[in-house]
Amino acid sequence: MKDNLERIAIENGDSLKIIPSIHLEDLENIFNDFKANEDLNDFQKWIVNELYQLDIPKQPFQVNSIILVAIQHPFYAKVKFTKEGVEKTFLSLVVSDFNTTEAYIKRYTEENNCSIVEAKNLPLKRLAVHSGLACYGRNNITYINGLGSNFSYKAYFTDLLCEEDTWGELQNAKACTNCSLCINNCPTGAIRKDRFLIDNTKCLSFINEVPGEFPAWIPVQSHHTLYDCLKCQIICPMNHTQKDNIIENISFTEEETNLLLEGHPLNNLSSELKHKVNLLGINQWYSAIPRNLKTLLEL
Repeated sequence: MKDNLERIAIENGDSLKIIPSIHLEDLENIFNDFKANEDLNDFQKWIVNELYQLDIPKQPFQVNSIILVAIQHPFYAKVKFTKEGVEKTFLSLVVSDFNTTEAYIKRYTEENNCSIVEAKNLPLKRLAVHSGLACYGRNNITYINGLGSNFSYKAYFTDLLCEEDTWGELQNAKACTNCSLCINNCPTGAIRKDRFLIDNTKCLSFINEVPGEFPAWIPVQSHHTLYDCLKCQIICPMNHTQKDNIIENISFTEEETNLLLEGHPLNNLSSELKHKVNLLGINQWYSAIPRNLKTLLEL
């Protein structure tokens, strides 16, 4: 049964593991040790103490397992904006097709008389690495053979039984052992040599998603994406198979560009503009987009 669902995921370009729910207790112990031994800043403490929820909410079915799926998406998109008649192109991430993935998982579980419900606020990267689905890169991003880092996770509680338990120790990518490309190419020095936990206070991905003025210490030339940051992923050898998996035909008219610069309410955007905004995922960080886009256009 498990192999069939994993095969279906692969056929759809995804990757999937079924994890016995008892391992949430193991993960809680791991995080307790992590909190005791790591020097965490306030944001990192908030993540491990408040954001992550390892208790299983009460469900109308017996939760036996967690379905963790990595949903592929393009490496990035080249996006064209027009301002005062001048066209400029920047990079943006692209959102995974969550609906298609959920549809085949739901269809499979229903055919096997099982149920699913989305599992929120789980530490998905940790689950992926301990389950053997992925490994950690030096940049604290997870990688999967065949997908590189070009995917998004989603998890579901289910009464589906796990037929093979692959839980194990945390795995760091062997490719990172003698490689420092991401460290050398991080525009803000957020990736550390001494551990696989980055300094989020310096990470452009983190800063790009929080509204307000950019810190003065950020080099102007480091800005290149509408949100997040792609520097460490583009240079990473583990993404070499993904270099051609990009979108190059997304354009915003000058009117649309101005609406984004003004932070025009999402609900008032045209259906065409809203489609592009949602495809690129900039709706998730919409309050920071006017500042980010303005900065890029001024380069």
